[in-house]
Amino acid sequence: MGRWRVNAERSHKAAWGIEREQRLAQLELLPGKYHHERFEGLNRTSRLFGTNGEELVHHISTFVGRRQHVNDLSDEFEHETVRLFHNYLASVATLRDVQRATHRKLWPTRIPAEQRSSSSDSRTVWEAETYEPTVTKLFGDDDIKFLFDLRNFTVHYAVPVMSIGTTFSHRPPAPMRQINRVDLLRAELNKYSKWSGAAKRFLNTQKGDVEFLPLIEKYQSRARTFYGWFWDQVKDAVRTEVDEYHAKSNEFALWLAEEMATPDWGDDGMPVPGSIRRNRARAHAARFANGTDGWRTNSVEPSGTVALGESDWTPLPPVGKYRR
Repeated sequence: MGRWRVNAERSHKAAWGIEREQRLAQLELLPGKYHHERFEGLNRTSRLFGTNGEELVHHISTFVGRRQHVNDLSDEFEHETVRLFHNYLASVATLRDVQRATHRKLWPTRIPAEQRSSSSDSRTVWEAETYEPTVTKLFGDDDIKFLFDLRNFTVHYAVPVMSIGTTFSHRPPAPMRQINRVDLLRAELNKYSKWSGAAKRFLNTQKGDVEFLPLIEKYQSRARTFYGWFWDQVKDAVRTEVDEYHAKSNEFALWLAEEMATPDWGDDGMPVPGSIRRNRARAHAARFANGTDGWRTNSVEPSGTVALGESDWTPLPPVGKYRR
């Protein structure tokens, strides 16, 4: 009898493991899983970009707009400004590259050969007809294009040199005003020969060194608007697949939570009596509230009638089936 119980327990545990692996394999193959991971990648890149911008603006704001004199700054202030500025410019390009990889995967049809600017032109139809017009609308200004070029300047030419200074302005009867600025040294920018036409036009409007904080604040605002638009475009395209993946994943996770419910532990290191039953009841209630969508693969007949297909997500086993 004892041996039978041990073998039965092992059999149940093995069956539970098989069930779990089969469900995980199903989830792994869902198209929605790939799209879900794409969304997570976009979010990570967006957070990186946003955080880099916030850190740079915060750092500069400890001097710009304050009463502190430039002579009171440590050398570390300039070093940190350059570092944060470099990180910000790099994250601008990273966000753009991740977005490009995303939309070219979802809408891969390339523009016709006769419309390509060169043999290396890999633009897609969606990119040319939908993406690029929105990019031009939000990022087509000369000052923003200068910011894009500045990334190439930083990566391929030199780390920007900062001009950090304090000046005083006095126009009676107004009181004397202190002005702190953190600029890009114009003399260094002029050494670069690969500025685009838009970037050159912007530089020609600058009387001296280039104050870049307003550029960053403008670009941050435009980038938030663009990212929201792009997110909605992608979400609408893959909504059905992602919803399916999320629903199946949640249902499976809730099943596991009930199946693997654990007790609460007391200060003495011992399980609290009755706690595992309570925790399992809570997990069961959560499963009941979540429910299941059945997940039939349906098709539409030429007549317009919807034909119900077979379910590819069979009901999960009753909780406790694999326990003794």
